[in-house]
Amino acid sequence: MNTTHPQRVQRMFDRIAKRYDAFNTVASFGRDEAWRRLAVRMAAPEHVERGLDAASGTGKLAAALASQATHVTALDFSAAMLQQSKFILEHQHLEDRVHPLQGDVLALPFSDGTFDCATIGFGLRNLDDIPLGLAEFKRVLKPDGRLVVLDIVKPKNIVSKAVYTIGFRWMLPLVGWALSGSRTAYQYLPASVERYLSPRELIAAMSEAGFSEVSYRNLMLGSIALHTARA
Repeated sequence: MNTTHPQRVQRMFDRIAKRYDAFNTVASFGRDEAWRRLAVRMAAPEHVERGLDAASGTGKLAAALASQATHVTALDFSAAMLQQSKFILEHQHLEDRVHPLQGDVLALPFSDGTFDCATIGFGLRNLDDIPLGLAEFKRVLKPDGRLVVLDIVKPKNIVSKAVYTIGFRWMLPLVGWALSGSRTAYQYLPASVERYLSPRELIAAMSEAGFSEVSYRNLMLGSIALHTARA
C-alpha cells in the first residue's frame, strides 16, 4: 500500500519511540539536555502562562518548558512518542501541567493567539511544508510571543564538515540501528538534514512568515542551530 511522506515519518517515529532518547543522548554527546535548557531560556526568559512544544516527541523539551510556563501543551503526531512522554511527565510529577496532545504542526488545533511562547526541537525539518508550519506558529502565538527552533544543520567550516560527515552521516546511523533495531529510521535522519534549510534560509523563511527579531546561534561546531523570533 502506498503511503504519503507524513505517514511514513509518523510510522518511523512510532517504531523508534522507546529508544529515541537514548539515541539523542549518544548523538549529542550528552549535550541535548543543555540545549533544551537554553531553548527554554530563549523562549521564556520570564515566567509565562501558556507554552507550546510542537513535534514534542517524548516530551523532554515540554517538561523543561514547564519550568517557565504554568501550562504546556506537548503536541506530536506519533501516538507512541506521546505514550513515552507520559512516563517522563509522571516521573517528574508534571502530568497536571504538561498536556500531551496528538496533532499536526501544519494544522495546529488551537485558536489564534493562544500561546505566550512556542518551541520545536528537531522537528521543523520533518515538515512537508516549512513555510506553512511557521505560519501556523505565527497564528497561534500571542503578539510578541517567542518562537524557538532547535535543529540539526549542515556545518560550513572544513573541520566541522569532516566531523559531521564521519560522525553524523556515517557512524550515527549505525549507532541508531544498533540501539533501535530500525535501520531505515537512521538513514532518514541524515537525509532529512541534507534537505533542510540553512540557518540563513530559515531566518528568511521566518521573516517571510511575519516574525521579527529573528536570529540564530550555532552550537556543537555549527551542526546545531538555535533560532529565536518574535511573533
